[in-house]
Amino acid sequence: MSRAQSTSATDGASGFRPVERVSPTDQVREQLLAAIERGDFLPGSALPSERKLCEMFRVSRVAAREALAGLEAMKLIVIQHGRGAFVRENVNVQYAGPFAEYLRLQRTELIELLKVRGALDALAAEEVAVHGSDVDIDEIEHAAEDFARVAEAEQRNVSELARLDIAFHLSIANASGGTLLPNLLAELNDVLKESRSATLSRDGQAIKSVSEHRAIVDALRSRDGAAARHAVVGHMSGIQNWLEQLSDADDD
Repeated sequence: MSRAQSTSATDGASGFRPVERVSPTDQVREQLLAAIERGDFLPGSALPSERKLCEMFRVSRVAAREALAGLEAMKLIVIQHGRGAFVRENVNVQYAGPFAEYLRLQRTELIELLKVRGALDALAAEEVAVHGSDVDIDEIEHAAEDFARVAEAEQRNVSELARLDIAFHLSIANASGGTLLPNLLAELNDVLKESRSATLSRDGQAIKSVSEHRAIVDALRSRDGAAARHAVVGHMSGIQNWLEQLSDADDD
């Protein structure tokens, strides 16, 4: 076993993988988020040092430092100079407090992006209802039920939930025909990927999304374009309205 592998195992981080693509800082941050969510690093425990993170992820010291700074800005960890980075004592797997800060900081941009995405999602759903095949709708329903299984599980993995939510919405986009609409929605979903974990960690949001996804599928099955558009608009507007009402009180 190599030194990097040994370090990873002893730090409870055996699920980490080396970073090979662009944006190493983002990937390190996302993997650390997932590790905290899995319980690899409990509240109050220390994260690996910058040097160890460089070895495990095969990234530069700058990328490791920026990834930790990003987690600190989201109030997931606290960095104690000379001692290291520690998971905050009040952090739980739902991220209610830490993600509230992130959402507030990004709120204006997120609302604008969600409005654009919502309009395109609604158009895609209408196209599928009118022109999509039964096979397309079967695949969309399967994606909805994959999301539901994780959302309704006793212990939810928020990162997996976010991935399956994206898969559900992209299954509609991909069934809408053409290439421009699916490509635009794929880009928007990629930009909004981090905020998705934040919104899905909101108490009750995952189960609410299950119901709304099924309502979208029902509208597609009925071949009612207006109903499909309405179901998507209702699904997206709930999240938009919550973000618009988010206040400083949500830190408590």
